[in-house]
Amino acid sequence: MKRFFKVIIMTLSIMQIVTLKAFADESVGNIQDLESTIQNHLENRDSNFTFIYTGARKEFKDNIRNSITNSYSNDDYLERSWLEIKPKAKITAQGIETTMDVTYLTTKAQEEYINSELEKVTKSLVKKNMSTLKKVRIINDYIINRYSYDYTEKSLSVYSALTTSAAVCQGYSMTAYKMFNYAGIENRIIVGKIKDIPHSWNAVKIKGNWYQLDITNNDSREKDKYLLVSDDTLVSNQYYWDKEKYPKALEGYYK
Repeated sequence: MKRFFKVIIMTLSIMQIVTLKAFADESVGNIQDLESTIQNHLENRDSNFTFIYTGARKEFKDNIRNSITNSYSNDDYLERSWLEIKPKAKITAQGIETTMDVTYLTTKAQEEYINSELEKVTKSLVKKNMSTLKKVRIINDYIINRYSYDYTEKSLSVYSALTTSAAVCQGYSMTAYKMFNYAGIENRIIVGKIKDIPHSWNAVKIKGNWYQLDITNNDSREKDKYLLVSDDTLVSNQYYWDKEKYPKALEGYYK
């Protein structure tokens, strides 16, 4: 069965300690800058970083959890890229000094390989005069031909998928997300369940309409069963997801 695995651990401890320790990696003065700073570090795959928040303490305390969530929520790939985030904060003479320890699926070097490989592959497959539909089908077929489902459930990242040719649904959907982006196709990674089992897949936008696309389950004896289908098709096959979070696929492309 197709699976999606993710561990999220968040802790926040604001210690009311005034200290003369004066220096951190950088200084941020408002919530918007806070979110941008965290996002930049996550994108850079920094495993440990520190910053000083110089704005109002109450504002920080009320918003830190949402700020962490917002820092990765605008990018479906980034949202799937970490396993654990542990922030710790304390009051200093300069402001609230916050250190974050983050565990990722991949290193920066591995992400550079992923980007280089998938950009190269996408450019070799996708031509400018192709229709969006043809681009989607080509990327769907490429991933099916390159990957086999990893029933050991050890190959969780795109790097592992590319280097072993084995992947769980997370590897399929994250690879597709990157390739669709390189092809200029608006898309999302959708996280939900099939029955009670965690699962992820994609949605793509073609000519203004959204369609569901589960490449993992297209890679089966029922090839392309979930190629550009509607929400109703997934629901009838016992898929579950937060329908308010993602765009709606009102009908299948192939009616």
